[in-house]
Amino acid sequence: PQQPLLLLLPADCPTPRVYTMSVANRLRQLVTQYAQQSRAQNSFSAAVSKRLQFVNAADNLRTSTFQFPLHQSDCHAFAMPTEGQTVHGGVIALVVEDITTMLLCANDARGRKALTTDMNLSFLGVGKVGRTIQIETEVLKVGSSLGVAEAKVSDVDTKKLLAIARHTMMYVGEDGSSTQFSSSLNSVFDV
Repeated sequence: PQQPLLLLLPADCPTPRVYTMSVANRLRQLVTQYAQQSRAQNSFSAAVSKRLQFVNAADNLRTSTFQFPLHQSDCHAFAMPTEGQTVHGGVIALVVEDITTMLLCANDARGRKALTTDMNLSFLGVGKVGRTIQIETEVLKVGSSLGVAEAKVSDVDTKKLLAIARHTMMYVGEDGSSTQFSSSLNSVFDV
């Protein structure tokens, strides 16, 4: 039996709500479903979902940490072996977007899905093949219709900060829809 959990809500919310699924369990469920759904539908995130590692989350789920090993397939088309094979910025952007999406959906009191309204990413360094990046996320705000999260991407070994991102999402759909996926897991584009 699941224990009820008092979900911490923003200061502007007058009444906290009680849920039967803990917030941390909701994030774990989203991570698992993200991996299954992206692979089954052969989505753009399929390559990321196979290597993305959930490290931890704060008890109140305001912060989380993930790790992602960088492979040859993540390289920019013009990356040369003699130059250290740098990872394409789009790979880092995709990893950040997928992680902050799951974190913001897990933090929505109504458990809805969310769509990106804005995302900005500043690169401060480069990711290199053979290294692992760590993505530390923090929820900045969860409101009734929008959520905002920040992510810091760093090299696990050198601790060098590689990128900083801010992601804003609009909550959509029915209550509880963030953990509802297609029962068949087939893509509408499969032929």
